[in-house]
Amino acid sequence: MTFAGRADHGHDAARWRIACDACDAGAWIGPAGDGIDAWCEGCQRPRRLARGVRVASCAHCGTALTTAEPRFEELLGDGRNVAAVLAAWCGDPDPLGALLPERPRFLTDLDPPAPRPDDAPAARDALAALARGQFERARVALADLTARDRPGRGRTAAHLWRAFGIAAQRTGDTALAERAFTQAIERDPADAAARLDRGALRAMRGDAAGAREDFAQAGSRREAAWNRAALRVIAAVAIASPAPDANTIRLARDEAGEPSAYWSDHTIGRLVWSLLIEREIARRNAWGATAAGATGATTGDEAASAARVLAAAERDLEFATFWDRAMVVHGYTRLGMKREAGAAAAPLAASLLEALAAESYACGPAAGPIAPAIASARGAVGEGRPGDALAAVRGIIERPDVSRYRVPCARCGRGAIGVEDVDEGADGPE
Repeated sequence: MTFAGRADHGHDAARWRIACDACDAGAWIGPAGDGIDAWCEGCQRPRRLARGVRVASCAHCGTALTTAEPRFEELLGDGRNVAAVLAAWCGDPDPLGALLPERPRFLTDLDPPAPRPDDAPAARDALAALARGQFERARVALADLTARDRPGRGRTAAHLWRAFGIAAQRTGDTALAERAFTQAIERDPADAAARLDRGALRAMRGDAAGAREDFAQAGSRREAAWNRAALRVIAAVAIASPAPDANTIRLARDEAGEPSAYWSDHTIGRLVWSLLIEREIARRNAWGATAAGATGATTGDEAASAARVLAAAERDLEFATFWDRAMVVHGYTRLGMKREAGAAAAPLAASLLEALAAESYACGPAAGPIAPAIASARGAVGEGRPGDALAAVRGIIERPDVSRYRVPCARCGRGAIGVEDVDEGADGPE
């Protein structure tokens, strides 16, 4: 059951002990006995609620009550997100680039295979080590087992070769991994997982034909469907000018299936955007290398064409999550496209700051110096002054208390409120 105010981000029985590091202010938050301990992050007062009672706001200050993990712990991360967007708007893509996920373009199945009844004890031990994440130990053991493989003398089973390939890939030896997956496929051509894994390695080293062959035989599983679609898109972006045609993208989307909104997953739209950014960077670098002494990094017509292509790709993104919009801002900033970067960054920064300003810890009596800084940043964003907004946000996230996931204590004015303990037990202390 969800109780008053904030959504419960933890287990139903979890409790959080918050306290000031300079005075005795603090309380438990979460279920206790036949009730629930709530906390107002706006005025920093405790409140005891009956189980099942839904109270939207604090009786003292009117801000939302917290009944689970305190929201102020998110302040540092949320502030860093805003700061990274503002830094990109100012021309520095690196902070935002450090936040963005490295989405895998090709999916694999590196789950260790299960042992089989006829496996020798050494094989079982090696598979167990792989399952425990002891990849180097498993690689050494499986290398020894597969080294004994001789035609006509009880050849090593396909699942052990695939396990060897997984261990090799987990330890960074992709060439060895590909050879091991090949051995697994020779022994079991229907091994879809080995096909998937070898195809991904082939694709990553540029063997599109070999990858296409493997993916075609990797079955109907989601990973295989995505890999086939990704290979289609990558090939189209490489040869199409200025951009892949709509039919190619439609076929790729049909192949990939329902897109995932999860922040670290690729979608066709995200993949197309990333590939176009990389292609434009490579084109500009190549142009600069062959035009030594020329002014600028590209011609006006080429820049205008790139802007049109990217604008179309931006509109074609499936989602508008923070991560999608941040990816767009980052891409434009990497290309030095200031107008486009600002057009994407301004509304994103404004929405992030609006969400921060609505948090109880930022709008109640205990907001202290946090609320004015957020208000200052919002005003600067609205007036198109990202540098001033960035300075205001940095003033928040560089505070000694906020940088330790704490907020100023309203009672004493000297200390900081933070989480001191988490009790995962049923109902916790009274």
